[in-house]
Amino acid sequence: MDTQEKIAALNELLEAERAGVEVGTLLKKNAPKGYFRNYLLKIEADEAVSCAVIERGVRALGGEPSKGQNDFAEKVAALPTLIERLDLLARGQWWVVKRIDKLLAEEIPAEVRSELEEMRHEHVVNVDWCNEQVAEMKAEAEETATT
Repeated sequence: MDTQEKIAALNELLEAERAGVEVGTLLKKNAPKGYFRNYLLKIEADEAVSCAVIERGVRALGGEPSKGQNDFAEKVAALPTLIERLDLLARGQWWVVKRIDKLLAEEIPAEVRSELEEMRHEHVVNVDWCNEQVAEMKAEAEETATT
């Protein structure tokens, strides 16, 4: 991957992370106060921090950060249930992890690498949380349906 391809890959991530911030905002709107809502706030904050990290990475490689946002938030919003929305969020977070892995396999500045490694870690934690919530919600729904 040459420098321009790395910049393009980072900008693709940046556009996804901007959509991730919007997803966090969308999901927390109807979430009850408490642990669940607080974790959605954490995810939203992680996405915002990721935007800043990626913008720094693009600039470190001599590029200009994209101003765009992809359509992930619209895809999440179009889903009818919270279970489906969280499931798609988990898959989106995993998509980011895979893209970060590709960048980490390349020669990149140490400060960019360090921040991408931390960003990757947070996304893996968020994937696990979303998957746990989806599993719990599905189990509750099945239990309710059988009683």
